[in-house]
Amino acid sequence: MKINVLQAKKAIGNVQTFEFVTSAEELAIEGETPWKSSVIYVEGKLINNGRVIAVEGLVSAKAQYQCGCCLEDFSANVEIPFSDNFQQVTDEASDNEADLAFYTGDEIDIADLVRETLILAEPLKNVCSESCRGLCSQCGINLNIAQCGCQGKLIDPRFAVLQKLLK
Repeated sequence: MKINVLQAKKAIGNVQTFEFVTSAEELAIEGETPWKSSVIYVEGKLINNGRVIAVEGLVSAKAQYQCGCCLEDFSANVEIPFSDNFQQVTDEASDNEADLAFYTGDEIDIADLVRETLILAEPLKNVCSESCRGLCSQCGINLNIAQCGCQGKLIDPRFAVLQKLLK
């Protein structure tokens, strides 16, 4: 995912757009990821800010998840913004270079930036909808599909003596 920045480097303020179509395999994303079998679209722009070239864009993909509450499979369209500043490699060292990425020649490779964006955007808990009722803790039926016949909440037998105090 290399972008030729020769046009953007000609003058301060130059803007250059880019588009890529890729996959998790091409980005070397290993393991079970929600977009393993999805086409990943990357679009954005380069902006020459003088000392650095700012890269801004959007990664779009269709992700396959399993709901953390009801265990049903579902898919969702994911759009993740990304941005970074790139500076051409020079011999001069600066104090504030910690937040910069570097490039050599006339090309910026954004594969690492896109890979990092996708990996960091994976949610900790996937839920098919905000109103997902999950599974019954006693019989295991999916409460989104059917109502179970279980009686409310069972009391832990260790606390049964305390239940008598409430009567």
